[in-house]
Amino acid sequence: MRILRAYILRAVLKPLVLIFASFVVIFILVDLFDHAHTFIDNSVPLKIIFLYYFYSTPLIFVLTAPVAVLLATLLSIGGLTRSNEVVAMKGAGLSVRRILSPVLGLAFVISLGTMLMGETILPPATRHRIAIEDEYFRKTGSDPRIRTDLIYMRPDGSMLLTRRYNTRSQVMENVTVEEFDNDLRPTMRIDAESARWETDHWVLSYGRLRTFTATGEETTPFDTFVLSYSEPTPDDLVRPPLEPEERGYFELRDYIGKLEATGSDPRALKVALNLKIAFPFVTFIMTLMAAPLAIVSRRSGFALAFTIALSTSFLYYGLIQVAQVLGRQGVLHPMLAAWSVNVLFVGIGLWMAARAQR
Repeated sequence: MRILRAYILRAVLKPLVLIFASFVVIFILVDLFDHAHTFIDNSVPLKIIFLYYFYSTPLIFVLTAPVAVLLATLLSIGGLTRSNEVVAMKGAGLSVRRILSPVLGLAFVISLGTMLMGETILPPATRHRIAIEDEYFRKTGSDPRIRTDLIYMRPDGSMLLTRRYNTRSQVMENVTVEEFDNDLRPTMRIDAESARWETDHWVLSYGRLRTFTATGEETTPFDTFVLSYSEPTPDDLVRPPLEPEERGYFELRDYIGKLEATGSDPRALKVALNLKIAFPFVTFIMTLMAAPLAIVSRRSGFALAFTIALSTSFLYYGLIQVAQVLGRQGVLHPMLAAWSVNVLFVGIGLWMAARAQR
């Protein structure tokens, strides 16, 4: 059985590597043609272009892994079926479940690898890619003078919020600064009418300082208050906030907790947080549905099996988008918005596997 597992895995891995490589090349070529005029107009060096696509590779892997594994499964298992090797395996007493177990195991490992990549490699790579876009591809001169509802998280975990920021005068209005302990409980809060940037620090005007301790709360009003740290700078406030793809799971979870502590409603971010766990398992789910189709492709026709599998994957992506919208609007709980489609398609996959077993 060990030799048979290795044989089946090799049959899947060969087309899988080729498909992944093809997806990366196709993505880069299409994107390169689309952005060629941008590269030329902004005189972007070749080294920067190479780094831009290098940092894009993890995102390509995460997004294409489900379809790549689906196609590799159909090609490999479908090939074994058409050459009667699957029939021979059944004749030797192997069930469909045991025949497909190496493929499903590989898909599960890839799902875990995708999740790990989304936590470790993808966030910094996405940050580098967006930094290149901001510096070389986009022109900041078109930025509006007034920014509203800005939120900035400092490296030490404290947060600054402002309802209105004038990028020209470098003045913030309705400013809140909060610091937290390790359990995300607020330890200090400053509310001020305004804040002005002076050389290398912010000077807050007309507000109050609240300090939270185990024994209670102390409030101190002030006319002016100088922050002891220089972050965020005016340039930091001009930059857009980090997207969920730029944060790992735990970093995004802590960010959501601090937003909730300030009274904000980060519903959309909660959906994105749950998707960081739910979405990587799309690879396993797609394989669970494709493998039984590949087993019966000799009877139903490979072209039909391929069409059904690919249509199902597009249906999955469509439904997950609908669930995300419903989650952001509060119609569905964030966890339900992220996992409901997975549960539905796992049920369909198990039903298809049971049908293939007959």
